Amino acid sequence: MSPARDPEFGLAKSLGFSLMLIVLLLGAAELAVRGWALYARDDVERWDVTTATFVLEPGEYRSEYGAVARVNSAGFVGRELESDGPDLWRIVAVGDSCTYGGGSSEDSYPALLAARLRLRAGPGRRYEVVNAGISGLNSELALRRLRTQVLPLAPDVVTLYIGWNDLMKFDPLAQVAPGRDARWSGVARALDGLWLVKGLRKLLFFYVRGYVAPPATGPESRSGRFAGFRPTAYERNLAEMVDAVRGAGAQPLLVTLPTVVRPDMSVSDLRHAHVMFPYFRSAYGVGDFLDLLAAYNRVVRSLAKARDLPLVDLAQHFEALNDSKLYFFDTMHPNNRGREQIAEQLLAGLDRAGLLAPGHEARP
Repeated sequence: MSPARDPEFGLAKSLGFSLMLIVLLLGAAELAVRGWALYARDDVERWDVTTATFVLEPGEYRSEYGAVARVNSAGFVGRELESDGPDLWRIVAVGDSCTYGGGSSEDSYPALLAARLRLRAGPGRRYEVVNAGISGLNSELALRRLRTQVLPLAPDVVTLYIGWNDLMKFDPLAQVAPGRDARWSGVARALDGLWLVKGLRKLLFFYVRGYVAPPATGPESRSGRFAGFRPTAYERNLAEMVDAVRGAGAQPLLVTLPTVVRPDMSVSDLRHAHVMFPYFRSAYGVGDFLDLLAAYNRVVRSLAKARDLPLVDLAQHFEALNDSKLYFFDTMHPNNRGREQIAEQLLAGLDRAGLLAPGHEARP
């Protein structure tokens, strides 16, 4: 009788078993990171399954820096909503962290715009500006928030200042472009949607990359790879937002994306201005970054022109200012002076579009 022997696995079975184990481990890691990001990362916001986007939890929250975020009972930043009525003119600001403004009910740009409009209020006219911004929203999540949480407010005007999280976190290779197989773009977009991938990219490109190599500056930082780029997913989402707002009987107002970055910035200038670059390998240079940003702003301007929509060109406005570093905390987040500028530009844009005229038709 032959002695018993341990079972032997061939190379194919061993590789298959190892691959299955790796997939299971990665799947478990994805679930853990996703669960933390959606439900435990922040006390203020959480993932809402029914609307498939983030919502804000009503309450008052103090950050580690002492700032206070206030969310009203309806889940929007700031004071409680005004009571509906024929004299109420409601403006809702849809956006990401640039709009959220740390959850401040006093110095976010929607709050500053509201303060200016209150000076115009009088008999028969009330103005309200609702801050519907949430940190981290991209155009797809903002579209869902618009449909499920903003339009039920029956707004008269909706400002759309969105796009930074598309630009910073979605690799341009994930966009469908002429001559590129849409299937591979879809795979790349799906990978971008994995929270494990998002976390690794932020670790590598936000925290580590700057210590390994400085960003490219000067004329050589413009490779031309984004000169004709078209962010198709962003373009589609923004167009759907416009259609949804108009379909609800409200007026959309588009806003371009301003930045602190200027073509002549040195590495020292970038560090002093706390500039962060997108979370992927390309666009790690001043010229390429500005080309990529220009591609997103072309979408906003083209859509405004094609649909005959009012536009507030913040990018153009801030480019004309002498020292952009006076108005931003970092690449895109405005400081107090920057938010004042944004409120003033929005007020002027609303005026130009005739959306604040006392005789403008109000809601029934």
